[in-house]
Amino acid sequence: MTDKTIKKNIILIVDDNQNNLDVLFDLLKKSGFKVLVALNGESAIKQIERIHPTLILLDVMMPGIDGFETCRRLKTNPTTQDIPVIFMTALSETVNKVNGFQVGAVDYITKPFQYEEVLSRLKTHLTIRNLQNKLQEKNTELLQANDNLEKLVEQKTKQLIQQEKTAIIGRLTQGLFHNLRNPIQVILTTLSLIEIKAQETGDTVYLKNSEHISTAVNQINDIINTLMLKSRREQEEDLQLVNINELLRREIQLLEADFNFSNAIKKKYIFDDEIVSIPLIYCHISQIFHSLAENAIDAMSGGIVKELTIITRQDEQRIYIDVKDTGCGISPENLSKIFDPFYTTKLAKYEDMETGVTTRNGLGLYTCIELLKPFEGEITVTSDCENGSIFTVILPKNIKRFPL
Repeated sequence: MTDKTIKKNIILIVDDNQNNLDVLFDLLKKSGFKVLVALNGESAIKQIERIHPTLILLDVMMPGIDGFETCRRLKTNPTTQDIPVIFMTALSETVNKVNGFQVGAVDYITKPFQYEEVLSRLKTHLTIRNLQNKLQEKNTELLQANDNLEKLVEQKTKQLIQQEKTAIIGRLTQGLFHNLRNPIQVILTTLSLIEIKAQETGDTVYLKNSEHISTAVNQINDIINTLMLKSRREQEEDLQLVNINELLRREIQLLEADFNFSNAIKKKYIFDDEIVSIPLIYCHISQIFHSLAENAIDAMSGGIVKELTIITRQDEQRIYIDVKDTGCGISPENLSKIFDPFYTTKLAKYEDMETGVTTRNGLGLYTCIELLKPFEGEITVTSDCENGSIFTVILPKNIKRFPL
């Protein structure tokens, strides 16, 4: 034990004999220890709880509570039970030594004192005590490191799962888009024949409807192209200044082609006409709006009151699109999961309602979040089972990631 280590240790001597106190105090002080004294067990206990010494030299025979009782009380107190206690006594009977060890002492020093023995026993037990403290510190560090490792493993596991889900999504969408191209081409070819026939006969109704179909099919093609694994440069080339109000009016017109939407649902549109145009990928935002609108329509399918409200608004930094429905709402336990990939609470349109089996892919809202990321956008939601849900798309006016 070095001198530096010795100076860090506090030794408390408990003895009612002033001569013993003087002898031990001088010896330990000269050896470099910080030394405190107490004249009886009661005062020692009070002092120990306050100063928490490194080691205690405790006399057995004292007035009031003796050394055995003092030691027993210290060992039953969680704040003092780990402090080593060495008894000092002139008694040499085995029964007293056994009693001392039973109440928690670590050693004995007999009177009259042998200075070398006192110092040797003190240093031995202080070394043990310091090693125990270091071991406890290492155990604490190990537990903390283990806890951090468990958290890191959990975090990495979640990341790997998320990456795997994203990879699955990529494979699914690639296959889906590849399979969609042929029927889309059939639609376009058939539409061209209809337009030729309508022009020959002068049927304006067919011509008008064919224009709507052509617009919708072109948008589907745009969505397919942009959701395929395109490079960042290709995405930047698709940026254009988009006025949110104009985009929504155009998309609402397409929705009106649906009989249920146009006849069974009451609509309310509140647009801020001063909203500025911002750089966006048009088909990304249109797909987001369609997903939210379709979710709102589905949520109101079994309701009595069916009202869809679309609101655009802005502040200095952002543009907001609110899609509000009067549907069944989202329960609190599901609200935090709705943007997770593959998570859905919806039944398929033709699913047996008694089975409760969910067959939809659960990618709609997740895809919306992914499409907003390049524009530093986000979606928030508030919902309750009585008033329905409000999904809010938030778009910053100054997009840093895709400057024009």
